[in-house]
Amino acid sequence: MLATLALSAAWAPWPLIAPKADECPAVTTVGSANFNLTEYVRKSWYIQAQQVESYQPLDSLYCVTATYDLDGATVPFFRGTVVTVYNYGNKGAVNGPNVNKNNMTLCARATNASDTSRLAVAPCFLPNLAAGPYWLLGVGADASGEYEWAVVIGGNPTVAYADGCTTSETGINNAGLWLFSRSPVASDATMAAMRALLTAQNISQSRLHTVPHDGCKYAGAVLK
Repeated sequence: MLATLALSAAWAPWPLIAPKADECPAVTTVGSANFNLTEYVRKSWYIQAQQVESYQPLDSLYCVTATYDLDGATVPFFRGTVVTVYNYGNKGAVNGPNVNKNNMTLCARATNASDTSRLAVAPCFLPNLAAGPYWLLGVGADASGEYEWAVVIGGNPTVAYADGCTTSETGINNAGLWLFSRSPVASDATMAAMRALLTAQNISQSRLHTVPHDGCKYAGAVLK
């Protein structure tokens, strides 16, 4: 098992000239017509690669999972759809300490009536004003319509790199990029599909870190 996480290689050759931060294009999300929230929360997700953020430093990116439920959670001053979020990860190594041992749950809120794939996330006790963007850039479904993969970004990209733009690696809101799979270890085809989506939207892949899942026991994780 790798002792440290390595940066993934860029999927396509980098352009000779890096984009300027103020030229970072707005992303295109899945959109309400193509997003089934009930299917999205049906099973747990296993993060295959992601950026670091203030609340997910590099040494916490082992065995990372996310499980969602439509179980009637509420948040202050909001009567719309709320999704309970259960995150999990290990610190330092596969099967290391649970970084979410206090079991703090978050709440995703469908605050955008015109695009339900643009959710907002914060601790459940905080109002929507304090929530950060959690946007679905794409989902991949099998022949039966069940989702196999998903790509999530923490809002529009604002930081430019040689291979494109992405979100901040500091702070809590407006940060983050995640590649999700229903399987603990995604197939090559699944990874290729997710990376092709990022390439199409000019999103930097050089900031992604691979998340190990081989040998993970997920002790203490909420999974379904």
